[in-house]
Formats: sequence, structure tokens, C-alpha cells
Amino acid sequence: MQQLLTHTNKIWFSYPETASETVLPLFYIRCNFTEVIKNLLQGVSNSVTLDTLNTTQNQDPLPEIGEFFNSIQTSKQVYKASLSRQLSADLSPDVEETTFKDTAKSWFIKTADFGDDYDQLLQHPDGRFTQLLEDIARYHQIFQQGYDKIILLRPPIYTGYDIQLTAAMQCLGYTKEQFQFIIVQPIKLYAFHKANQKIHPLPDLAAEELISAIGMDALRWYSLRVPLTTVAPINISTAGQPDDSLYRVQSAHFRCCTLLQQANQEIEAEVCPPLPIAEKLDSLLKAVPQILEHSGNEIAPHLVIQHLETISEICHQWLDSLSLKPPDYALLLATKKTIFDLLVNILNVTAPEPGN
Repeated sequence: MQQLLTHTNKIWFSYPETASETVLPLFYIRCNFTEVIKNLLQGVSNSVTLDTLNTTQNQDPLPEIGEFFNSIQTSKQVYKASLSRQLSADLSPDVEETTFKDTAKSWFIKTADFGDDYDQLLQHPDGRFTQLLEDIARYHQIFQQGYDKIILLRPPIYTGYDIQLTAAMQCLGYTKEQFQFIIVQPIKLYAFHKANQKIHPLPDLAAEELISAIGMDALRWYSLRVPLTTVAPINISTAGQPDDSLYRVQSAHFRCCTLLQQANQEIEAEVCPPLPIAEKLDSLLKAVPQILEHSGNEIAPHLVIQHLETISEICHQWLDSLSLKPPDYALLLATKKTIFDLLVNILNVTAPEPGN
């Protein structure tokens, strides 16, 4: 894939990873497909640094946190008080000089100005720093190293913390576009129950059992088919089976490969009147660079899958309409290459070919 933009962004991309011997639970599976996100980011940026947060180990201690804390104490977004602004607002104006005059004070940051319910603690009265302070110090340090954007991918066990951390980074002057904290929602399994002819939710399966049931391609495909911030439904009764979404895309690639193998050199030189369905397919192929750019900017691999599904459906309609006439060789080749690139080089899903 060629670079879509001429300028270079320097992106720090962090994602959780368990130890190699640890079996990933289902709520981590989607976070683990990080190479897809990297592929998309590299479509709109020439420089992506991957930072693995190993969930079984503590991060290296952050150097000079005290120095960073001292540097932000003069900020209008940081204050020292016995209570946060939200709690003291319900009390008398002189509460600091009366009720809490002998109480040790804490340091707060005004996260409530940026979408949080309350201002958050940075330092306790006894001098202990909070995790929030350690995190914003770390990410501030990364920005000081010349990075244009930080993207943090996290499992749903971080519920609520994304608001606090994003708000705290905005207090330091960083925008939502510069600092992106994404909570990846888990997979939810379903199956068709023959007795009552309805689809029912299932309890979580072990990752190995799920892969054995539907295959890694289907697991990856349906994990990325919806936005990362919404639950990913997988019907194990149909996933990986003929005529499901992934099968339609893979079979479109297979049909293109088969026709290309059958085609002779004369077909490439023939000039045939284009069918309206062929023109629609051609326009979808030409839209791929814009789809990749949008998907990369939004960290939204589901946009690529949606576009692939549309391409495959139009491709099937086009190939069905050819009857005995030879296809447009150039369009056939472009369709095959596009489906292959998006499946293999972006989504890391296999693209079956004749003879394989």
C-alpha cells in the first residue's frame, strides 16, 4: 500500500499484552489484534511506535515525577485544597479557614472542566502521588520526545478511567485529537438453538475452543467488524461457514483468481462496453485510499470491513452478470488485488486462491 499522505506524523501506540504463556481471556482478544491498527495507522503516518503494556508486570518507574509535579503546580488547572471544588461548593465559603483549617491539604487537577464528574487527586496529604499523576507525567514526557499523537488501547476493565485521564491531559493543554484513550469492548458469543429456532447468547468460551469452532480468520473478522468501542457479536453457528460475511469476501477473491487463471492475453487487449455494475465496482475500488485514511484517523477497522463487504457483493453481481462474455481483465485484476491487500496486508486475514 502506498502512503496516502505526504506529511509525517509521529504516533505512540500503546496496547495491553499478557505474558506469552498466559491464555488470553475473551475481553482481551480484540485488544490483541493490534497489528491491524498499526497497519491502518501506517496508512496515514510514516512513523508508529508500538508500546506493549504487559499486564502481568509493573511498568518501569517514571523518572523525575517530582520534577514534573513541581512544574505544573503553578498551572491554573492545578490547586491545593482540603476538598475538591465540587465538594466545597456545598459548604460555607470560609470552610477552609474554619472546619478544615488544621486539615492537611491535597493537590487536585481540574478534570471537571473537561467532562469529568469531579476534579481528580494528584497528590494525597501524606505526599503519595496518585496513579493519575504518574500516567499524565509519563504521557507528557512522551509528547516532549516529539510525538504528535498518543493512542492507548485498553480492555473494558478500565471503565471510567479513560474520562479522567483524557480530561487530565486536556488540563495540560493537549487536545482530544492528540491524546486518544480507547476502551475496547469485549466479544459476545451467540448460537442458533435448533429446538426453538432462535439465536441465544452463550457464556464465554476459552479462546482455543472458540478458534477451534470458527477459525482464527472468522474470530479476527468479527472482532473487527463493528467499532472497537461497542460489543462485538459473534454467532458461532454461522461464523466461518459458507455464505457468511467473511466467506462472501473470500469467495469473491477466489472467483477473481479463478477467472484470471483462465484468462488469456487476448482478453487484456479486448475493448468491451463496460456494464453499469462494473462501473460501480470500479468506483468502489477507487474509494479504497479514502476509506483507509478515514479508518486510520478514526482507529476504525470496521470501516475497512464494511467497504470490503460492499466490494465483494458488487463483485459477485458483476461476475454473475458476465454470462459467457469475457470479463474486463484490468477490472478483474484490480478487484483481486484490492481484496487481497485489504484482507491480507491490513486485516491479516487469509485470501484463499485456487489450488491452495
